[in-house]
Amino acid sequence: MSAESSLARAKAPHPRIAVLGIGAIEQHGPHLPVGTDWMVISALSQRVAEALGVWLLPAIPFSMSECHGPLAGTVWLKPASLAAALQDIAASLYAQKINQLLILNGHGGNFILEPAIKSIRARFPTMTIAMPPEPWPERDELGLIFEQAGTDLHAGEIETSLMLFLYPSLVQEECINYVPPVGREFLDYTTIEKICPQGVWGHASLGLAEKGERAMAAEVKAVVSFARKAFRRRK
Repeated sequence: MSAESSLARAKAPHPRIAVLGIGAIEQHGPHLPVGTDWMVISALSQRVAEALGVWLLPAIPFSMSECHGPLAGTVWLKPASLAAALQDIAASLYAQKINQLLILNGHGGNFILEPAIKSIRARFPTMTIAMPPEPWPERDELGLIFEQAGTDLHAGEIETSLMLFLYPSLVQEECINYVPPVGREFLDYTTIEKICPQGVWGHASLGLAEKGERAMAAEVKAVVSFARKAFRRRK
């Protein structure tokens, strides 16, 4: 089910569940495109919507990427802007009696999403909004997928693997390995180029298409299971 075919179904009766991905447009080092987060979450959202047999919304491309701002290609929304957009989307769905919304967050810096979801629930008490945990699975039934997942934050092994699986022609050969001697919380205090000069936080050279394929399959399975349980509780 593509975004185009899903939108075409809007004229006909459609399920009362919608899937909305939230991506980002931001630098991803010298080897990945600025649309990496948006491309990956769009692919995940499509696969999840197909598995659930529900309405797929086109993923939002922009979100809270200000900490990447000084590096070229980054476009961001302020927290209030993202929250307001989510409120408007939920209101338009609710008006059409689409009262179950699955949000898939494709960018780790979107801390405003949980407060925004709580606000929407208060506004529309009969609407169920579910958002699964963000991290990609480190393991599947075959064992360990990623070798350095614990130190991988941005444009490293995980995202490089996913893009090699989804869009290999967009991945450049210059893969950097860099893990700074500070924690993720430092992005709350400064911008990424002061921590990781080339915009990579992880081991990009470990990226493999096979890892990306396994991670995508495992994540689809996990998200579909999460969504079915979440929406079943509110029936």
